[in-house]
Amino acid sequence: MADHIQTELATRYLSRAGFFWKRVRDARFGEWQKTARDASWQNLTWDWEALRIGDAARQAAQALGFVPSEVFAHPEVINVKPELVDYYRLLACLPNKGLGQLRPAAARKDPLALCRLLNDFLSALLPVAARASRESLLNTIFAEAGTEWQGTWVNSIGLQASQALEQVLAGFAAQRGLMDLAATARLTQKQSGFVLKSGTGVLFGSEPDVECRSGSGELMCVIEIKGSADKAGAQTRLGETKKSFSKAKLENPHCHTIFLPSVLTPAVRNQLKTERDIDQVFDLLAILNDEVERNKFLEEFFKFRLREKL
Repeated sequence: MADHIQTELATRYLSRAGFFWKRVRDARFGEWQKTARDASWQNLTWDWEALRIGDAARQAAQALGFVPSEVFAHPEVINVKPELVDYYRLLACLPNKGLGQLRPAAARKDPLALCRLLNDFLSALLPVAARASRESLLNTIFAEAGTEWQGTWVNSIGLQASQALEQVLAGFAAQRGLMDLAATARLTQKQSGFVLKSGTGVLFGSEPDVECRSGSGELMCVIEIKGSADKAGAQTRLGETKKSFSKAKLENPHCHTIFLPSVLTPAVRNQLKTERDIDQVFDLLAILNDEVERNKFLEEFFKFRLREKL
């Protein structure tokens, strides 16, 4: 397992570096800043109070050589250039998710309400940054964007792992002649998964990642896939898995639960010894990279958990 992890980590970190390089290359931050600074915006009417721009923030912006539209949001600007919402948001170090949570649904089509929210953040931050340089302040955009890129990267790792296992399961079912092609075609019009000739449905989702139900709808087996090979988050991923499996056991106490992590730390291994809701644990990387281990898992899953005749 250690060899699998080291190889996988090296591959992922190299891929991550390429992902970040591409994001930096494609970033339009400089273009956005230039557009925001454009002299034509200086003719805007600025009602500082209505836009919730504080005096201290205005003075800090002026001291740093910023024109107002370069660091404060104005409704007329974002109406003409809606992509600048991301510029002001990143400058305020406000994640996209955070903006969505703070912005009331009723105000989502109100440019003034959006500008007020952004300016609340910018007005609080600019006086603190008054001793900084223009360049260092603008670099906060990359800092916030970097955290968002990291989140996107982490999510993509989980998605890739789930998709890889889905292909393994579907490929085995098709190869062994277990799949009901007509029923599967009907299922995939509504959701991702496949149907076996026995009537059992193998459904792909997010929580759990894989859900297996008999033809009568009984929950037979669920699988949680944790693709990250980062040891630091191993216990968090175990906690997420336990939460998902607890729901499955509440629905059917006899439902079989399978945990597929990419990495297990000694602390997590010890904790698994006392976990009642986790019935089996398999090495995800071994399943994906080792044919012998993959076949062992597939036989266990289809023959003993789904009770298929192989």
